[in-house]
Amino acid sequence: WRAASRSPTQRPRVPRSSDSGDEEATHMLLYLNTSTWVGDGAEALAEQVRAARRARLPIAMAHENDAVRNGCIFGHFFEVTPRDLIADGLYHDLAVGCHSGPHRQVSLALLAQALGATKQTAQSRMRQVTALALTLRGSSSMTEPSNDDDVVVEASATQTV
Repeated sequence: WRAASRSPTQRPRVPRSSDSGDEEATHMLLYLNTSTWVGDGAEALAEQVRAARRARLPIAMAHENDAVRNGCIFGHFFEVTPRDLIADGLYHDLAVGCHSGPHRQVSLALLAQALGATKQTAQSRMRQVTALALTLRGSSSMTEPSNDDDVVVEASATQTV
């Protein structure tokens, strides 16, 4: 990518792998587990992280602790992360620990906050997802969701985090 001309308060554009239209990235999510920084995509990931750091884009790190999801101790990342990223302070900020079982929902909520979510944005998203669920069911009225709709809303909201 190349830096576009911008005012001093604007961040440079960061290359994106998702199809998000014209929306600018506000954060980068770096998911850390045993598969991070290894394999064919390791250098591409490192370049994306470097670009995000140059753009001063906040990087929210999710440290997977669940063994089923390839979780590991945090010290592992000091062995596999490119040295320049470590020296540049990538790990100075705390990563959000992603735990299993009953703690998973709390982990995801903390991660959502690290990505800028607030109670207000969560409520807005819930209204959007509820409206979408009702539309998909062919409902033309905006009524309160039934118990079945709550399950759809919770699953969708969790997946968007």
